[in-house]
Amino acid sequence: MIVLYTSDLHGEIHLYQELLSLATSSSSEIVVIGGDLLPSFPPTKRYQDMVPNQKTFIDQFLTPFFKRILETTSVQQIFLIPGNWDLGYPYLLKDPTEGIIDLNQRSHRLKNGYELIGYPFVPPTPFRPKDYERMDDREALWPPQKNPSYIRSSDQTDQLTPIDSYLYLRGRETIEEDLDHLPKPLHPKRTVYILHSPPFGTRLDLIQGGKSAGSRSIKTFIEKNQPLLTLHGHIHESPELSGAYMDRIGETLSINPGQFIWTTRGVSKLYAVTFEIENIQGTLIHTCFGKGF
Repeated sequence: MIVLYTSDLHGEIHLYQELLSLATSSSSEIVVIGGDLLPSFPPTKRYQDMVPNQKTFIDQFLTPFFKRILETTSVQQIFLIPGNWDLGYPYLLKDPTEGIIDLNQRSHRLKNGYELIGYPFVPPTPFRPKDYERMDDREALWPPQKNPSYIRSSDQTDQLTPIDSYLYLRGRETIEEDLDHLPKPLHPKRTVYILHSPPFGTRLDLIQGGKSAGSRSIKTFIEKNQPLLTLHGHIHESPELSGAYMDRIGETLSINPGQFIWTTRGVSKLYAVTFEIENIQGTLIHTCFGKGF
């Protein structure tokens, strides 16, 4: 089964168009998008307009686009999780569509017996939207926060509620606690986790300045459970900085394809990987870095 994986498209239509071309040329059977599907900033540059802008993008572009993939390519299923900028994500699933599957803290067993499990939350960022952020663990450090930050008032409204991010995040479960509540896979060696945050201290989580910004709890989870594969995103620049889009944690292969979006110059190109799930090592290819092994 040929898998196409990418993340962090942030509503860039050119990246989605490249995704369609890649799905066609690679004969992919499933597409997985690991979060941050929707536009981050509305044209008004007002956070309060984020959700209405994302809903418009979903109605006018994304839903018809996904249907086009399913109708015109060999892709049979599209799997999604939200990212930390995707406050409008629930709206994408308001009308169930065959072939579009929500993996947000859910599992799905493929017809070949492999299992997919998704998890969207990331450790605290310096950014204001906080719906998909959690403390990594009770002792973790985090970057300076902007006050007010925002959460969505409810799935039924477009309004954002201003919050004190420190108080809000300390009142929620941590990523460490959350991961224990994920569905338990039948066979870890035939399981793929889609985790928006990359694991800490790997070649997948470097930010400018050479610091790691991934999740320690996710790394510990991978070390403990040793699934076949984990797919990540969130930190766009890491492959460029580390020189690698994959790493090994024990016997687990972990991948962050990164993403290339230079908004100030209007430049973008799709960073994605394709592989056969039954033979990842022999078939893994990155759109910009070539073969993985």
